[in-house]
Amino acid sequence: MLFDPLYSSFIHVHVPSNRNTYISLTKEGEVRVRTPLVDEQRVRRLLSERSDWINAKLAVIAHAATTHTLGETILFRGEIVPVQQLPQLQQSLEKSRKNTDLKKYYTRFYHNESLLTLPSRIRHYAQKMNLTPTEIRYKNLRRRWGSCDSNGVLTFNVMMMQLSYRHVDYIIVHELAHIHHMNHSKAFHDMVRTILADEKILRQELKAIRMH
Repeated sequence: MLFDPLYSSFIHVHVPSNRNTYISLTKEGEVRVRTPLVDEQRVRRLLSERSDWINAKLAVIAHAATTHTLGETILFRGEIVPVQQLPQLQQSLEKSRKNTDLKKYYTRFYHNESLLTLPSRIRHYAQKMNLTPTEIRYKNLRRRWGSCDSNGVLTFNVMMMQLSYRHVDYIIVHELAHIHHMNHSKAFHDMVRTILADEKILRQELKAIRMH
């Protein structure tokens, strides 16, 4: 859940001896403010200025909690899912008796799900943005969620299927926008924002999420 400076609760610790205000987050995701300020409205204005940073940290905490056990659960579409709920993956895992083989079956599962899920979402946003990729590829990338080359070839990381649909859609729109803007200029971000109004928050959240 995103932190809203106007309505979300936070821990206000009044420290008159402090010269500055310090914002931190607990491991449970509670926002803690140590400040010489007494007026709550002034504190909320400060929180509003740091809301992107706060939400990025919340994304880290949320993602850190999404740990799964190979062979028993899987990180899928932003949630921890028991493999029993995914018959194809379960059948594949049952064929493997060595733990070293399990990750291979997970990657294959993500790849198959990418082929089932991503093409229709890419078409939807491509039409909405009036952009046409020359080619779309799906790979297991180590360091990037996606890429777009100068020829308009888009490559998507199959590990995207670990993410929520919000983040998947952001990656798709982000890479499509690179067909028109091969940079991260203001015009590029403005283009993404016309499709996803909360693109700045999504961008900060995605930066904070580490690939598994």
